[in-house]
Amino acid sequence: MKKVHAVLAAAIAMGFSACKSDSDKVNPDDLTDGNSTYVLALTADGSASESTDYILQTKDLMTGVLSPVGQGIEQKSYRMYEQIGKTLLSITYQGTNVVPGYTLNQAGLLTKKNGEFSILRLHARNPINDSLMVGMYVPRDGTAEATVYEINANQMKVTREAKVNVFQAAGNGKEWAYFNDARVIGNKLWAPFFQIKNSSFETAYADTAYVAVYSYPGLKLEKVLKDARTGAIGVYAGNDALSLTENGDMYTYSPTAIASGSAPTTKPSAVMRIKNGTTEFDKDYFFNIEQVTGGYKIASMKYVGSGKALAQIYSFKDHTAADKWTTRDVRLAVLDLNAKTVAYVTDVPLHTGGMKYSSIVENGNVYIQIKNNDGVFIYKVDIAAAKGTKGAQVQGKSVMGFFKMSK
Repeated sequence: MKKVHAVLAAAIAMGFSACKSDSDKVNPDDLTDGNSTYVLALTADGSASESTDYILQTKDLMTGVLSPVGQGIEQKSYRMYEQIGKTLLSITYQGTNVVPGYTLNQAGLLTKKNGEFSILRLHARNPINDSLMVGMYVPRDGTAEATVYEINANQMKVTREAKVNVFQAAGNGKEWAYFNDARVIGNKLWAPFFQIKNSSFETAYADTAYVAVYSYPGLKLEKVLKDARTGAIGVYAGNDALSLTENGDMYTYSPTAIASGSAPTTKPSAVMRIKNGTTEFDKDYFFNIEQVTGGYKIASMKYVGSGKALAQIYSFKDHTAADKWTTRDVRLAVLDLNAKTVAYVTDVPLHTGGMKYSSIVENGNVYIQIKNNDGVFIYKVDIAAAKGTKGAQVQGKSVMGFFKMSK
């Protein structure tokens, strides 16, 4: 049997091993490093239309092969994942889905929690704290209301469900708001959005950035932030449009790139700031990514601390209709949000974009999935040095979720 670092978590939890030989039985120490472990949600190789997700754990990301073959806890259908404190939620990308949760038992093994709950698919979501999550289901068929959920992951139940009017947020009587992130900070829910007029995501309002601000938990629309210096914030279901820093400032990014699904616009790709204690874009701050990079657009951004963010920046300038939604051929770069500089990361190849749920920030490094025609690999990125190191190979189509969990 080929040795891999990720092991059969589901079978271990029931007292079995993947192979019959006693010598092949798994030692929990092979999975955990003290009280913690890495958990990956992988989509296994399959046909173009059919494949299976698995969640599995490992303590070594930098050597060997991480494989779902004959291993891990199988998930039903295409999934999204969210870590709330010590619970990992597995959320089906279906119209209506039943959500299980997973946690580490006393031996450090990934096990299913008691209880499940039902919700609609979530297009915008983020933890509120170590027990609660906010999530939004957003219709794209002209239905007037989006559904907002508050979920208690410790109790595995929906604690609150409410509605917000998507036409009210858009405010033009013609199109509606399509929220792509949701953050509860204090007594406000911040929800960036782009506008759409049909299910094909067409819009006449691509030239402005929008963030709706609601009271929380009351969900009264208090304000819509607008800024015409750039285009729509974030990407469809990206959940990474708002980056919260140590001092409470928030940063947004606008791809304005067809390859990210953005509607065509002449506005530059950029990063903007909302200062702590305000409900306005900072008029004195504008990080024009295209100007600094010589014409290239940002695909995604993950805040990593101390004023730095890891970004994916497209390696090509001319985006065509054929590029839509592909997020192809991006480069990793470290953004200094204060100095407004871009440092490309060395020793990391071009790859497919999207990284919030396929990366982990730890001790000044970011572990990230790098996926291209050569396969899927884990890379460790030293933020201070802007340098990457190739790690374990992932046997599968992609990493759908990537988390550090503790007992």
